[in-house]
Parts: sequence; C-alpha cells; structure tokens
Amino acid sequence: MPSKSAIIGELAKFSLVYQRRSSEALQALVELWVEDLAELNDDALIRACALARKRCKFWPTPAELLEFHEHAQPKYETTHVPLPESPEKIEAMAKRNAARARDIRRALHGGERPDWIAALDRERGRMQ
Repeated sequence: MPSKSAIIGELAKFSLVYQRRSSEALQALVELWVEDLAELNDDALIRACALARKRCKFWPTPAELLEFHEHAQPKYETTHVPLPESPEKIEAMAKRNAARARDIRRALHGGERPDWIAALDRERGRMQ
C-alpha cells in the first residue's frame, strides 16, 4: 500500500502539470487513492505516476495508474522445446546421445577429441 506521503507528493506533481485542484479536492483524492491503489507500494506508485505524467493529457484515474503499473512490469517470455514428432525420432535421439556419451568417456580416458565436438565448436563460432 502506498504511503499517504508518497500519494501527496505525486498529487503535488500532478498539480504542477495539470489543472490545479483545491486542497479539499486533493485531500479527497489522497483518501481515494489510498483505497484504490492499495496493491501498489511507494516505488510502484511513483513509477506509474511518472508514466502517467508523460502519457496522460488530463489527471489520471486510479485505473489508468494501475494500467501504467502493469505495463511497467517486466514481461517474461517462456520458451519451449517442441517434443519430437514420433517414437522413432525419440529412439534416434537416444542412440545419438548414448553414442556421444561414449565418445566423451573415451575422450576423457584416451585424450582424443570426438569429431562432432569440433563441428559444434565451428557452429558456435559462426553464431557469434
């Protein structure tokens, strides 16, 4: 919940940018915003108000401030690895992975580098 002092500070900034309001109106807004913006903390309120001052032509409503808060939140995109399309592909991948594991064990014991590792290194070099 934002503190009353944070709300008063932000309303004072809005008073400089937008049409001035009477002290009674501002006090009523403080009480209203405490109730309507309870899910925000001081930092979130300040960020939302800063965005509102940049984007709103008129005094923002609590609903607009909550929207600005939501837009300011980082969005995490999930990635997925598609599943193989058939059991045959799963079996082929398992065989390839087993062969690579054998190559790595052999390389660790014998000091030889598997050919497919060099191919991966070349591929990575192209990507960078």
